Amino acid sequence: MRNAVGFYWTLPVPWAGFKSLPDDIDAAAKVSRTIRYQCETIRRHARRENYCLIHEEVYLEINPDRGGDEIRASLTRIANVCRKQNACLLYVDFSLVQGWRSHSAMSDWAKNANIALEPLFPDQILMEGQTFDPTSHFSQWRERQSNWIQKKPERHRIAKRRIADMVAQGTSFKEIAQHLNAANIQSLTGKPWSAEMARKIQRAP
Repeated sequence: MRNAVGFYWTLPVPWAGFKSLPDDIDAAAKVSRTIRYQCETIRRHARRENYCLIHEEVYLEINPDRGGDEIRASLTRIANVCRKQNACLLYVDFSLVQGWRSHSAMSDWAKNANIALEPLFPDQILMEGQTFDPTSHFSQWRERQSNWIQKKPERHRIAKRRIADMVAQGTSFKEIAQHLNAANIQSLTGKPWSAEMARKIQRAP
């Protein structure tokens, strides 16, 4: 039986409150369907191909709209595991479908990794009793992301009006930020409000 390592990654979605992942693989799969899909795909492939999956690792990108060079540290760590255990790295290569969700930093790293790599095609699978199509899944998220961006001016108006009212009442920016978070008034980026963010909105035209 050959050894293998599974690697699963995804992007954060700050406006939806998805900004962190548990280190535990199964826990991460419960909060991210993208991670769950990759995990299921790799584990099923490992069973079919008689791999012993000795290690799995999950990675959450820094930026919500693209893969970054920061992933190289995790990949280097995984490569060391592969070399020590004579293992093959298994991962789902989303770029194999119409160039979708290509990760340039990961692709560049793979060219010089000097380990056995086995990229898997992102096929549809049956997951939780339903067919999961990654291409459709990402298209839906892209549409939701587009809608979020289009509503940025509206979020700005709502926040600026509330901040102006509270400033007029003598409320500190720290208290304003706490109020906005408690009232679930979204910031322009979806990140939690801070005093500095509230101050910038108040000063903006």
